[in-house]
Amino acid sequence: MQLIATDICSNNPVTLEVNKTLYNARNILIKYNISRVVILKDKKSKKPIGIITEKDIVRFLYANFPKRGLDEIRIGEIITNQHLITVKEDTNVGVCANLMLNSSTSSLVVTKDNGNGGILSGIMTKSDLLDAYAKSFAGNVAINEYMTKKVLTVKPDESVHMVLLIMVDGNVSRVIVVGDNNRPVGIITSHDLLPASTLLIADKLRLPHIQPWTKGKNIKENKIKNEGSTSTSTYVGVLPYGMKRMLLAEDIMKFNPIMITDYADLVDAALIMRGNRISGLPVVDSNDKLVGIITKTDITRAIADGR
Repeated sequence: MQLIATDICSNNPVTLEVNKTLYNARNILIKYNISRVVILKDKKSKKPIGIITEKDIVRFLYANFPKRGLDEIRIGEIITNQHLITVKEDTNVGVCANLMLNSSTSSLVVTKDNGNGGILSGIMTKSDLLDAYAKSFAGNVAINEYMTKKVLTVKPDESVHMVLLIMVDGNVSRVIVVGDNNRPVGIITSHDLLPASTLLIADKLRLPHIQPWTKGKNIKENKIKNEGSTSTSTYVGVLPYGMKRMLLAEDIMKFNPIMITDYADLVDAALIMRGNRISGLPVVDSNDKLVGIITKTDITRAIADGR
């Protein structure tokens, strides 16, 4: 049986109106632990006009740092030149996978015609394709056939500001944090940078609104010992601009990332990512040295190839 868009798409996507701010979008992404929100012209029409992703917010921080705060820009400014890619409910899943790859997008808005043009029916993401692959596709495809061998890495003591620049310049959603002998010790994704955005642009946002617990209180310096790290990081409740670059990769990274070997099956990678709700796995050799990364995009390529 061939799958179509309506078989696998999410039918109740989180939405936001175009007149809201990027700060509203950031909070929605964190609240619901999602990576994108569909932008509507208004609630009544349910007409989709764009999508805001974690990557969009990271790029904004990079391009506007430290000129404008997230609460100072409307969503409409971000999606002005955005070409929203839509598919009908009966579009074949293989066609959808090819469309994602050819358009360099991670999601497609699924629409239905109510007589007044396309209205929102659902959203299909690479996570939905991952689920479909784990459930419906055959095995016997080695990870090393589809993994990405070029991986952007940082050291634990790299500044978060530099991590942000690397992710934006490389147009990636994650970097691997490596220790000695090129062994993965952590991973940082676009989602991990969203809470840190408060510190990255602290001088531009209205901090009493963001951090109400600090209002009227003396903020004391605190010391945190990172698990698995020999360094001790210093932070304060509100960082002055000159200290922003002291926030390090080890302060926000996820420790001990789940890894997979290069000779494992692609379905195994899909099942691990699906079960742990993650978008990528560092790929290591028999000595636990980093040799690549397998992501939802790579799984999407396999679906497009009919593998």
